[in-house]
Amino acid sequence: MSLKKVLLTLVCLVAFISSYAQDKIYKKNGDVIEAKVISVNLKNISYKRADNINGPEYTIYKKDVDKIVYENGSKDEFEDEEDNTDRRRMPPSPFKNHKPSANEAKYGKNIIALAPLQLTGDNVQSGVGISLSYERMLDKNGIISFYMPVIASFSNSDTYYGNTYNNNTYTSWYFMPGIKFYPTGSHGIIRYAVGPSFVIAAGNTGQYVDPYGNTSSGSYSIFGFMVNNSMNICPTPHLYLGLELGLGVSYVTNRNNSYNSNVGVDANPMVQFAFKIGYRF
Repeated sequence: MSLKKVLLTLVCLVAFISSYAQDKIYKKNGDVIEAKVISVNLKNISYKRADNINGPEYTIYKKDVDKIVYENGSKDEFEDEEDNTDRRRMPPSPFKNHKPSANEAKYGKNIIALAPLQLTGDNVQSGVGISLSYERMLDKNGIISFYMPVIASFSNSDTYYGNTYNNNTYTSWYFMPGIKFYPTGSHGIIRYAVGPSFVIAAGNTGQYVDPYGNTSSGSYSIFGFMVNNSMNICPTPHLYLGLELGLGVSYVTNRNNSYNSNVGVDANPMVQFAFKIGYRF
């Protein structure tokens, strides 16, 4: 064999080997890049094109790559790898850029609840009754909500006028619009909330007979302020259970009966307690 043929054979062999001695980048969309891989970091892969090894350096996102097959036959596979760079650098804030989990997303913004056990007490009467409440979350994390309970309360009062005995039934209605604040948000199984409410109460004091045989009836109304503390439990995304204790002060009390009417402006304690069962949606 002549020297010219030997050199030509060597050149062809080198060209053949160089055409296959390269890295291959397999993208998740099916594309294959023939390249010389320069570096692989947490987010990117840097490479040069195999047909222009002295040319510019290119960069591709690591999340778009399925695997790299190197010229020596070794592999790097990146299937289902997530970019967790930002989470590794700093912990997530509970309020800023908060993305609810799949579980949190199931909790609705509305709660309708019935209290089969409702206790009330003010400077006119203390009674037992029932209540119905509606609550609406005002922000996406459920930190602040509008709250509106309506309470019906009943009690008995025994009085004597001379030799006359009277057994009176008090019926009272409470309207308590207000807000609730959830320090850790309302999306969860057990959450605590606190918030102020206005109290508007009205009721009657039944009928009684005075010593002269005259029948009389009375009514009253109250305006005040109350702070409600509640424990909210959602065993499922739709079942709501609640315990609530409210403490407050009545400032204006208006009393009326068949003989006279008077308005009292004074600070008197008020209290209410409820066990609630409801539906969240």
